[in-house]
Order: sequence, then C-alpha cells, then structure tokens
Amino acid sequence: MLVFLSDIHMTDGSSGETIKDTAFRIFTDNVQKLVDNLKPKPPEEIQLVLLGDVFDIIRSREWLAVDERPWDVAGPKQEAIVQKILDGIISNNKDSLTELQKLREWSGEKNIPFYITYVVGNHDWLINRYPACRKAVTTALGMQGSTAPFPTQFFQADYKVFARHGDVYDSFNYMGNRDASSIGDAIVIELLNKYPELVKKNLAGLVAKGSFTQKEADLITHQLKEIDNIRPILDVPSWVLMVANKTQNDAARRVIEQAWTACVDAFFKVPFIKKQDKFLQPDIIDFLQIALQLSSYMSKKMLEKIFVLKEKLLPEDQAAGYDRHAVEELKVRTGEASFVLYGHTHDYLIIPMDQAPLPNGTYQDKIYFNTGTWRKTWNKVKFDPSNREFIGWYVLTYVAIFKPSENGPYNFEVWNAALG
Repeated sequence: MLVFLSDIHMTDGSSGETIKDTAFRIFTDNVQKLVDNLKPKPPEEIQLVLLGDVFDIIRSREWLAVDERPWDVAGPKQEAIVQKILDGIISNNKDSLTELQKLREWSGEKNIPFYITYVVGNHDWLINRYPACRKAVTTALGMQGSTAPFPTQFFQADYKVFARHGDVYDSFNYMGNRDASSIGDAIVIELLNKYPELVKKNLAGLVAKGSFTQKEADLITHQLKEIDNIRPILDVPSWVLMVANKTQNDAARRVIEQAWTACVDAFFKVPFIKKQDKFLQPDIIDFLQIALQLSSYMSKKMLEKIFVLKEKLLPEDQAAGYDRHAVEELKVRTGEASFVLYGHTHDYLIIPMDQAPLPNGTYQDKIYFNTGTWRKTWNKVKFDPSNREFIGWYVLTYVAIFKPSENGPYNFEVWNAALG
C-alpha cells in the first residue's frame, strides 16, 4: 500500500500558522483503520510518500535577518541559514513527527514493513543541497539507508503509479532546474514574509500615538501573515484590500495599503527579479508588475497584454492545466502507469484521464489525483468578488494506492476532509 500526502508546509513558526499535531493524529488513526479493514489480508507494506513541500524552508522570517538568499551560490553561509530554519521546523513540529513515529511502531507490531519516501518540491528543494540537512530530515522522519539527494519524482511499477510534486509545470516556481531558485522563492521571502512585518512596525506607531489599539493591530498583523495561504498567489492584493476594508481606522487602512505598495516596489528592485525581466517583450515579470498592484485601473493595451500572459500562465480550468501534463507523462503514454499524482496547487482533485483497451480484452483506467494540502486554505467568494472577501477552512487529503493483491477489486482510496 502506498499512501501519498503533500504540501504539509511544516514551518519554524515564524511566518503564519504551522500544521497542528492533531492533523497527524487524525491521519495516523485513519491509516490504521484503513489497514485493519483491508480484505482479504493486510497490505504487503505501508510506504508513506511525502510528495513535496513538507519541511518548508522558504516560509521563514529567518531569511529577513541575513543577507543570504536561496538564489545565491551554494556555500557555508547559505547552508547555515537552511540548517537553522530546518532545526526550527523539526523542533516546532516534534509532536507531529512523533505521530508518524507511532505509525511506524504500530506497523512494526503488525509485522507490516513501513517505509517513508521523501520527494522534494519548491519549498523544500534547498534541503537537497546539503548532506547535513538531508541527514536531519531522514533522522526526523526515522528513515533508514542512504542520505543521497531526495528524488524529484516517484515511480512504482507494481502499483502502476507515477508521482511528482508538480512544481515543474509552474513557471513562477520552477525555472528549468530543481536545484536552483525561482521567482516564487523571491515572492515569498521578499514580499510575503516582509509585508506583515512592515505593517506591524508601522501600526506600532499608531498605537504609540493612542490612535489605534494594540488588539486591533495584532488582529491585522495576524490576518496579513496568512497571505501565503492564498491560492492563486496573484489573489494576494485582493486579500490585502479585504483586510484594509475591514478596519474603520483611516490611518490604519493607509498603513496597510502603503506598506504593500512599498514592498511591491522593493520586490521589483531585487537584483534576482530584475534579471528575469526581458527588455521590450512581455514576460512573467511584466505580468507580476500589474497583478500585484492594488489599483484595478489599467489601459486597454495593457489589459490585452495581461490577458495573453494570464491565459498562458494561469489557465482557468479546475485542474489549472495539470491534468493535461499528467496524461502526457511518459509512464502514462507507455501504459506503465495508470495513476498520476501531483501536489503543489493545494487543490484536491481526482480526474479520469483516459481508458485504454488492453490485449486481454479489458481496459486500463488512467486517473489523475492532486493530493491537495494540509494547510488552511483561503478561498475568494464566488458571487460577490468585488468586495474582495475570502472564506477559510482547514483541509487534509491523502491518497492510498493498492496492489491487486492488497484490496481486492479496489486499487485506490482517497480521504479528504475540511474543518471550518
């Protein structure tokens, strides 16, 4: 039995909320019940596949305390900050990691082999750069064997499964090399991590003058720390305006809006971002420059330019185009894989891709899954978007895939939950 989960985004606690150990307890309890209910016999193995963005190295305020960045050349200074963040993540999530250890021990009592496979994504790719960091992850997860770099994709012929994090199909978060940084890293560190801190600092001035309460300031700061949970990321300006519109204090509203404008302006002056801007041709940086502004005004010519880029970069279908990538995976086209699993988008999905006839007269069903996330998701309201409102809830998804010998006629099971 393979069990896939992704996008847990365990953090060091310095930026937004981190996942609670309750989620891991629910997960391990459900896996145990699943195993106990399998017919006609227990599974041959339990292999837990962590499909990327589990230990979130990017989402930390620690980056703001140093000059080093993920896009800098690998070296001791970068390794030191990555290790510091990773140590903070492991410490901050020790109760959650203990739940996984309990699942391993329970599996041992049942005489069922238990393995963990770690596949990297765009928020944990830096772990792969440094052997000591990989060692820290394997130790924290109780993994055995080599500390070689973690894979970026996963294939198991016995289960007819192919999986990857999915970031390679996102031009914001993958730029041709998974051992290199991306625009997405810069957005998180230079914009999403910095912005709440600047608002907090500027609101403190209002509190000191007695024109605003500390309770109100804390509430605003807490709301703004959630901006990294907004999907798609380009809805973040709407979130900023929603928070601004919910305060009755004009000065506080100006602080929220002006701090965003300042952070956006500073973001486009970051040398790494300036290097991505192609002269005299529309590109992803041009798109960001418009999309991240709070103003909705733009010229007809600019609207047409943004529309073309948006169609290219952010397709509007439910699966964001990832199902089309899934059906084109080589293992699917050759028939070696019936199931494709991605994470990354934070949206749980199950989509029937194709049904191929086999020589024996039966059919091969080809199915795409997205493993969603374990983070809180904030979703823009559908029927009154002009007010820029969002509703949030906690979610948890995992996908189990079985060999034919493990669960009779059933070869997959999906568990998806929301708490709001």
